[in-house]
Amino acid sequence: MRNNKIARSLATVVVSLAATLAPAWAQIPASPVPAQNLGSARTLSGIVSDSYCKGQQLQKGQTQFSCTRKCVHEEGRNYVLVVGNDVYVVNGPRVELDKFAGGRATITGNVSDGTLTVEQVTTAKKVVSANHS
Repeated sequence: MRNNKIARSLATVVVSLAATLAPAWAQIPASPVPAQNLGSARTLSGIVSDSYCKGQQLQKGQTQFSCTRKCVHEEGRNYVLVVGNDVYVVNGPRVELDKFAGGRATITGNVSDGTLTVEQVTTAKKVVSANHS
């Protein structure tokens, strides 16, 4: 009789476990990841900063270059491109972006959901305004 109770308890545990794990076992294998929407290709010029300062250089006593590099490399912040009031998280080669840290750059790439995926980074040309006096 005691063996019967143990057998029933064991059977109940096995059935409960099987019922709990069945959905995981029955999952269809993951399908290939669909192609990502890379957004629209654009060329933007602005200040290469970090996601903390966003071009404001909040850490005093440092140049914009050293402040941006410190935030990115030591504090794990992302590079961003500040274009007027718009801020884009920059996804690209850090070695290339390091050259423009804290300064102006023109970046060509795809924009999607506030992220700019870099295709090319160049020095931003200064805007020269005509003086009509």
